[in-house]
Amino acid sequence: MLRPASRLVLALALLARGARATAAAAEPPGNAVDPAVVAGVVRPAEEPSDVGRDAASRVLWLPRTVVELLFFTSGMAAGLFEDEQVVPRAKEVFFTHGGAFGVFPTLFVETGTTPNAGARMVAHSGATATSLRGGYGGEDENVVESRLRFGTLLPVPGVLSLEALHDRRTGIGYLGLGQAPETDARNHFVGDLRAGVLRERRERAIVGLGLRPESDVELLVSGSYTQRFVDDPHDAGADGVTQVFAGDSLPGVLRTTRTVYGEFAARYDSRATRAAIASGELLEVYVGEGAGVDDGDARFVRSGARAAAFFPVMRRTNVISPKLVLDTLAHAGGGATPFRELPGQPTFRGMASRRDAVSAVGSLDYRWQLMRFVAARLFVDAATVAPRLDELSLDRLRWAAGFGIDLHTSGSELGRVALAASPDGFSFLLSLGVPAGFGDRQHRD
Repeated sequence: MLRPASRLVLALALLARGARATAAAAEPPGNAVDPAVVAGVVRPAEEPSDVGRDAASRVLWLPRTVVELLFFTSGMAAGLFEDEQVVPRAKEVFFTHGGAFGVFPTLFVETGTTPNAGARMVAHSGATATSLRGGYGGEDENVVESRLRFGTLLPVPGVLSLEALHDRRTGIGYLGLGQAPETDARNHFVGDLRAGVLRERRERAIVGLGLRPESDVELLVSGSYTQRFVDDPHDAGADGVTQVFAGDSLPGVLRTTRTVYGEFAARYDSRATRAAIASGELLEVYVGEGAGVDDGDARFVRSGARAAAFFPVMRRTNVISPKLVLDTLAHAGGGATPFRELPGQPTFRGMASRRDAVSAVGSLDYRWQLMRFVAARLFVDAATVAPRLDELSLDRLRWAAGFGIDLHTSGSELGRVALAASPDGFSFLLSLGVPAGFGDRQHRD
């Protein structure tokens, strides 16, 4: 009687002998081994349907690659106060144990600008957090910014922040004032009607205090000092902004302008989270006053509002959100307001090339969750500007539509990519480790 172990060995030996006999019988004549049998291939290398799959793979290469980059290079870019394992592998690489200190790469690419790459340092201890970022894209494309924030729970939750910024940008397009700059009488062109380009050096310091008296209510008080110098890029030639427009169309150009500005804003936001997909309502209003530092410089008043609703569609991870943003600036005395202080349209995802005293941008987004911390969106924007609020019109309305992918934590944006199409052309945005501009006007152009 064979023991169980002996029977197992005998069975394995018989199976191996049978497998060798089967393989020998299957060999082609002349002992030539069929490569398909050796490789385990049981179908042709290509089939007609593979063409469609290859095409789809190429189309999806960009968003797939961007998602991979977002995971591996963003980490906790905007989450100064968060202490959670958002992207574990990225956090292990770029942060110390516990996540109290980290240094990681950043990248910002936008249509019409030079790619800007750099690094961000984030550190926090208790309710205090700091961030320092530097980015370089060339002699006239660089940025250095620093933020320091102190949190408090008494008597109500709040944050005191101190910020400093230096940046240089070039190749910035300027078409003139108005929705139709080529026919607006305020623009005095030199020679042919065409777009101009400019470069700008900017330094800015901001102090801000944010309070949350209720869970859905925020009160924001801030003050800033900003100085700018605007001129022509060194290689612009006849397309330099001072070569395209007469001097009276460009108040504030070719000299350093210094402006102090104070603002109060109130915000109601019922969403459970600001970055991840959530339903709720948003309403914000603000008013602020600015003045030039030098004698004779302009004084102006800014005011505006934004409203949005976030409705779930079929499931809570699918949300459709209409939004309206309105910004105004009224001249309040002194000299002419520098043209770079007039409201732009940073929330417009097409070519944001219009400026005037009043700006309105409407948008509709459909956003859905792809996977944890990754969301996709379809969007359409419409934008217009006017010299006065009562002159806003739907005539010559500009629009843009596109697709985007967002990477986020439960409360902070880490990265985004978007591609938009409009009558002006295609625009592309890729941002890794660079948080989006804040809602207040202090952080906008």
